[in-house]
Amino acid sequence: MIKIDNISKKYKDKFIFKHLSLSINDGEMIAITGESGVGKTTFLNCLGQLEQIDQGEILFDGEKITKKKLRKFFLETAGFLFQNFALIDNETVKSNLAMVSKNEELIIATLTDFGIETLLNSKVYQLSGGEQQRVALARLILKNPSIIFADEPTASLDEKNSHIVFEALKTLNSLGKTIIVVTHDMNLASKFDRLVKFDELL
Repeated sequence: MIKIDNISKKYKDKFIFKHLSLSINDGEMIAITGESGVGKTTFLNCLGQLEQIDQGEILFDGEKITKKKLRKFFLETAGFLFQNFALIDNETVKSNLAMVSKNEELIIATLTDFGIETLLNSKVYQLSGGEQQRVALARLILKNPSIIFADEPTASLDEKNSHIVFEALKTLNSLGKTIIVVTHDMNLASKFDRLVKFDELL
């Protein structure tokens, strides 16, 4: 379980959010919705330990992620799906995926599941947005984290590719992964097991 207890985050002297609490069960698929600019991404980054909170605490199975535990958390527990895909543009798809798996057969099989196996040796900058997001999803599956943090994963995608993203997240959830998505896409959010409005947490 992830327990978010009375957390606050500020930039300079202004609070982005404060006194926010939420519990997320293991294996849950939760969508946190809200308009752009309300602090959803900052909240997700804090939850995923990419940014530090100023007050309160975040516990994973009753424990804080200390600096000593942070590397293990990123390597084994956390997986991220970013709006900008976070791929290395000048490297090939194969090189990007080799960072999480050295098993080329598994890489090809995973790309095949997404219908992009022919792009194995293509440079990332040559791909469309939908293709890049499918590579990012393949990377998640190959990494096999227990918790997935996704920031507006369908924001720049058409309906077809948005559906591919949802189905991939649903498959990961069926394997016991905890899925936490922040989005303003209500069509996506409505398909999740649990929907939380960000402004109601404040």
